[in-house]
Amino acid sequence: MSVLSSRLWALQEMFRGLSADKGLFSLAIVLSALALSIPLFISSIFYQVSEPIRQLPTSIEITVFTDENANAKRVAAEIEKLKGIDAVRVIPKETALESLNSRFGLKDKTADAKNPLPDIVHATIGSSVPSADVDKIGQLIEKVRGVDMIAYETSWRDKLQALSRAGQIGILSLGVIVALLVMLVLAAAIRMTTLTANPQMRALYVFGASPSFAIRPWAWRGFILMLASSIGALGITQGGIILLKPAVTDVASLYGIDMSLALPDWSWCVGFVIICSLVGYIVAVLAAQDSWKRARL
Repeated sequence: MSVLSSRLWALQEMFRGLSADKGLFSLAIVLSALALSIPLFISSIFYQVSEPIRQLPTSIEITVFTDENANAKRVAAEIEKLKGIDAVRVIPKETALESLNSRFGLKDKTADAKNPLPDIVHATIGSSVPSADVDKIGQLIEKVRGVDMIAYETSWRDKLQALSRAGQIGILSLGVIVALLVMLVLAAAIRMTTLTANPQMRALYVFGASPSFAIRPWAWRGFILMLASSIGALGITQGGIILLKPAVTDVASLYGIDMSLALPDWSWCVGFVIICSLVGYIVAVLAAQDSWKRARL
């Protein structure tokens, strides 16, 4: 049998099998789609809800108060040379006073009043710099000529990183459990579609068919099963997002956060469908190979 005719037979046999087992095949699609929609929905919601948290800046800022007669620009230039400094910004004392008055709702009625604030330099340290190194950088900044005092805080970032690590471990553990559950459901659903393979495998073995020839219709059936299931999972997830979106939008507006739930980018969705389809193909091949081995006994 030629390559083309063998694959044409496999295609016809696949559709014949789908028509004969349409009830069982439909049930397998529903089970697989529901199983796939669980991690897809959870990951989509969590990723987009956590977007404002991921955007929080974790860089440490050291506020440098200069001496009364110091040149703030020269001090900033010296600080910028230090290792670990990402950026520096000079805030003139006039701007600092206006900002302070605006923040506290004060209004200076004496135009000729002396400004008690010094020029200020903000030094931004990279987010990857450890807290211990931040302390060392602070000590170096204090030694710069023209620096009166500095102020910074690192404990908030240490607490945030500790909470982030704990959250990642928890999410990873939950993800592993959900992934195992999903894989078991998918394997069972695909296995359901190969329950009727044994009689056909025995007949093909008697007539001298090769293993690849006998397995091909079932492998394609697994591919079609997971193709339809992954598309169905995307549809279920989209439906859940549509139902949840108004509530999330209302909550986000109360906190002044711009948040809009949606499915991941279309390229990611296409990749999801392709990967699921290939997984269905591979699992169906393994199940059909097991049936072929039994037919040989």
